[in-house]
Amino acid sequence: MIKTILTYVLYLGVPFLLAIPVGHYISKVMAGQDNWLTRVWGPVEKRLTRWLRLDERMNWQRYALAVGAFSVLSFGVLWLILRFQNLLPGNPQHFAGLSWSLAFNTAVSFITNTNWQSYSGELTLSNFSQVFGLTVQNFASAAVGIAVVYALIRGIAGHQRHDLGNFWQDMIRAILYILLPLSTLFAVLLLWCGVPQSTYGFTTATLAQPVAVSAQGNVILGATVNRQTETVKVDGKKVPGARIVTKETLPIFPQASQVAIKQLGSNGGGVLGTNSAHPYENPNALSNFIEYLAIVLLPMSLVFAFGRSLGRPKEGWMLFIAMGTLFLIGMVVTGWAEQRGVHVAGIGTITMEGKEARLGVPASAIWAVGTTATSNGAVNAMLDSFSPLGGLLPMMLMQSGEVVFGGVGSGLYGMLGFVLLTVFIASLMVGRTPEYLGKKIGPGEMRMAVLACLATPLSILVGSGIIAALPVVAKSLTNTGAHGFSEFLYAFSSAGGNNGSAFAGFNANTPLMNMTLGLIMLAARFIPIVAMLNIGQRMAEQKLTAETAGTLKTTNATFVVLLLIVVLIIGVLSFFPALSLGPIVDALTH
Repeated sequence: MIKTILTYVLYLGVPFLLAIPVGHYISKVMAGQDNWLTRVWGPVEKRLTRWLRLDERMNWQRYALAVGAFSVLSFGVLWLILRFQNLLPGNPQHFAGLSWSLAFNTAVSFITNTNWQSYSGELTLSNFSQVFGLTVQNFASAAVGIAVVYALIRGIAGHQRHDLGNFWQDMIRAILYILLPLSTLFAVLLLWCGVPQSTYGFTTATLAQPVAVSAQGNVILGATVNRQTETVKVDGKKVPGARIVTKETLPIFPQASQVAIKQLGSNGGGVLGTNSAHPYENPNALSNFIEYLAIVLLPMSLVFAFGRSLGRPKEGWMLFIAMGTLFLIGMVVTGWAEQRGVHVAGIGTITMEGKEARLGVPASAIWAVGTTATSNGAVNAMLDSFSPLGGLLPMMLMQSGEVVFGGVGSGLYGMLGFVLLTVFIASLMVGRTPEYLGKKIGPGEMRMAVLACLATPLSILVGSGIIAALPVVAKSLTNTGAHGFSEFLYAFSSAGGNNGSAFAGFNANTPLMNMTLGLIMLAARFIPIVAMLNIGQRMAEQKLTAETAGTLKTTNATFVVLLLIVVLIIGVLSFFPALSLGPIVDALTH
């Protein structure tokens, strides 16, 4: 019990303590102030600014156009790499190019920071595709999120201003000063922990003990192996068609570099199909903690950076408390659901099904909450094998609109949409003019805020509702009943929540599912971006309104409670009917 408590304290306390100074650093970087890396990257940034004219100021339309143009270019390049990887170098496995629909789904997934994968990476993608395709987008998509949230921050902080900064400059700063140095640090730490970094692809190792395999390819447990006669026996009887395996093919690949940025940038798409449950991507308890720290560090830090960039640290603390409350609820419920285990013949036992024996139940439950709250998507356990309640909370965290810390940048601007909704509702309830940080919240701002907040639930519910009506979808399910529906709903929640994790047991690699999930990813990513940039411009052009005794306070406990209620009503309760058909029924029938 004490070990379990210490695990939770460690996984919660260390990221929180590091997020405050990292948030301060981010606010300096994005404001263009000198920092400890200015001597290294300052000359590079100046040359790029001069060559690419990055001192040009952009209004919200031009900023959004730049985001769109960069994303379209990224999609095109990545789609071509994946589609024709068989013609490119760095393919020692001689993998074929991806089908057009899988290449579309994967390219969309990585440019939207979703990193949903309908394939097993080590059996599908070459080294070139992994490094120059996916890893590049892991940096780029995370940088886009940071750039957009800082454009919004400038709009909130500015007054009578007609621009939101320069997208290209924001993205370059995010990559050079934030993502690149931190990912390098985490990659070195992971190498130290034993995560491979190689271009060999596959290598062969001799097993310490031979393994008996049936004609169907299944390992035969309890078999007696005679290597001289090449026979396999079970209980003294020869097993026909069985063979003896003495060598194992090991997937090496350039993993440490991709794992570092996939976790740090809220990407989650791994080299290996089993992701961070594989001992190569996540060898031990120390690497598990380092990767978890990378997952939550930037989403938490950006909340504090928001307060510092506004010159109102209390606003950052208010958002952190609101997000942290939902995070703790998810962690407590998931941890309790998985820790209580099952009862057999009146004896309570903790079930390890779906958990990594190397890591245990607490680390698996904490990771499940962290990866879905931050829209990261990496997994260190099999969520499909979690208890119904243990799988319910991660699903709800994704369905909230990725606002419980959320993705890098996207979580913060998503939560700010809910903040504006809360300010508007609370102000009308007490007969005050809706204002946030000295800016009036009018009909235009509200329309955009509603659009941003409803983009995720509408994308998930409408998309899954239409597809669920097609009989062909049943062929993608490996489970029936409520659990099968949970697998289906989780896939759409993961795509709409820009998460990328999978409940497993659901075959999404079909042209229909690849296209549908890809379109949902696009809608859930770019509709909120456009809406929040529009809000930023509207607020930037306003004059500051002096605070009075009647101004609604947004840093007290009352506002935090109201904000949580709005998030739960709009972001979570919208899914209650769907959740009732899936994990809730699954829990009640167990």
